[in-house]
Amino acid sequence: MNVYRKLSDQELTVKLDELDRAALEEVYLRFWAVLYDHARKMLRDDEAAEDIVQDLFTYLLTHMGHLNINTSLSSYLYRSVKNRVINHFDKDNNRQKYVNSLADFYNQGSYATDEKVLENDLKQRIEKAVASFPEKMREVFELSRNENMSRKEIAAVTHTSEHTVNAQLGRALKILKSKLSIWFF
Repeated sequence: MNVYRKLSDQELTVKLDELDRAALEEVYLRFWAVLYDHARKMLRDDEAAEDIVQDLFTYLLTHMGHLNINTSLSSYLYRSVKNRVINHFDKDNNRQKYVNSLADFYNQGSYATDEKVLENDLKQRIEKAVASFPEKMREVFELSRNENMSRKEIAAVTHTSEHTVNAQLGRALKILKSKLSIWFF
């Protein structure tokens, strides 16, 4: 017959202060189930409740002799579970705030900085490639892309045929494609 089963909670508390592991085993047997139910009611999560109660008993084991229990043992244990549940909710709230802030960061387009850098780089490469075109080709290309002129309008402004404008734009696009394909691949 186990002698510790007959001890009162106060006597078990004294034994815990004396580093008596058998007293801790009795506390575990006596209180684990009720503490688990208490945590489960607050959390509505079986695994989290079990983790909290196990964490409490781990704490008791590692701090035996230094527990300073000033109330009844059951009050101390229930209060410890309640505090751990509160900490659990705080951690979950903080974790959720962090996840939400990351989602907000992403949704606000903060990643757009990278896209803006890439866009500016592409613009510079295009401008550099266009600047390397022969003068007439550059003029035709810029009128087409920057001024949004039709090929007929460009032919009238540059005093060339529409066929020449088509040829100039075709060559300009081929050059751009060859110069920029390295950048994309």
